[in-house]
Amino acid sequence: MNTVRTTDEESAGVRKVAVVTGAGSGIGRAVAVELLTAGWSVALAGRRPEPLAETA
Repeated sequence: MNTVRTTDEESAGVRKVAVVTGAGSGIGRAVAVELLTAGWSVALAGRRPEPLAETA
């Protein structure tokens, strides 16, 4: 028998969303990558478009 388990957040339709500043390099990039890997929706912000594109 297969069962599907959901958390209260999933059944309520909750999405995890984060805005990460400085996402083009350093700690900001590391945080953005970890959140993306964990399934979050992430808005990347930074001063230089090229590093942001690399992070995305």
